[in-house]
Amino acid sequence: MRNSLIIFHLVCFCTVGFCRTIVFEDSSNRASVQEILEKTFLLEYEEALDSVDKLQERLPDHTIGPLLRAGVLYCRMLDLEDRLDMDQFVREYEKAWELSEVLKKSGEEAEANLYQGVLLGYRALLEQRRGRWWPAVKIGIKSVGRMKACLKADSTFSDALLGVGTYKYWSSKATDFINWLPIIPDQKEKGIELMRRAMNEGLFAREIARSTLVWTLIDAGQPHEAVELSLEGLRLYPGSRHFLWPLADGYFLLKQFNKAVATYQQLYDSIQPLKRNNHYNELIVCKQMARIYYRLSQPEEVLKWTERGLSYPLDDDVKKRKKQSLGKLQELRDKAMKTIEKRSAGPDN
Repeated sequence: MRNSLIIFHLVCFCTVGFCRTIVFEDSSNRASVQEILEKTFLLEYEEALDSVDKLQERLPDHTIGPLLRAGVLYCRMLDLEDRLDMDQFVREYEKAWELSEVLKKSGEEAEANLYQGVLLGYRALLEQRRGRWWPAVKIGIKSVGRMKACLKADSTFSDALLGVGTYKYWSSKATDFINWLPIIPDQKEKGIELMRRAMNEGLFAREIARSTLVWTLIDAGQPHEAVELSLEGLRLYPGSRHFLWPLADGYFLLKQFNKAVATYQQLYDSIQPLKRNNHYNELIVCKQMARIYYRLSQPEEVLKWTERGLSYPLDDDVKKRKKQSLGKLQELRDKAMKTIEKRSAGPDN
């Protein structure tokens, strides 16, 4: 999860959009959407899906149901680093797109553009997660085009700034190698600025913007602010891995190793007992712990964490995706063993 973008901002767009339509004049519907978002942040995915069921009972023919369900399913796959919900995710995606087309034909183009922007954003992020940057950028352009059309219809959609800002940052990131050309502007700082505005000015997207912004700041080499925002997020959502990961990485980048160790240990303790566990995330924790203890010259701890990481029964997909991490664990294990052997042999050997 630590190398993937948090995509809660996709869910937030539908929240904000619905609050400005006739369908969501009912305060109980608005509260239901907020409840779904909060449960997702708290890693209570089944409870969030149950809340989607209840919302769909009230709004059986509205795009909100399949759109939110797709969001919760994707967040769970992102958190657990697997694809076990993909078939259901695709079904919900297609259902939501079909309903958005019906809405567009009825004359509600602004609202339909909002939902289609969200759905295209899902596709862009799926491509990005697979390492396919150019397809992600091209689909992202379409997504942002829909969202800009929505903003043009109502410029007070501060929450929608998050999607535009996220796109500006990551599309610039994807084109770093040509951003020196005058015709290709670097929009990463502008993207971060828009994310901050969404966090400070948004109605429903404030915490969603925070989770997106912390990962962006980690990537941008600004770990101090990422740590501060992660701690704020954890005060609101205790134990949420969506904030623990960037907090741990931020401490690591700041070389605050004792705090990093404590946070990675908290992550490990949260992940290890999960029944749905392909060991992808545990592998990351083991590698990071080994790297820290190597820098602290504690080879016994390095050996413990590398052997733990190398012992997991991994499926072929995880082995392929984490090939470099497995290689790093083996490298650190070999170095730790040599150091321990040298110490055992004594100073004269």
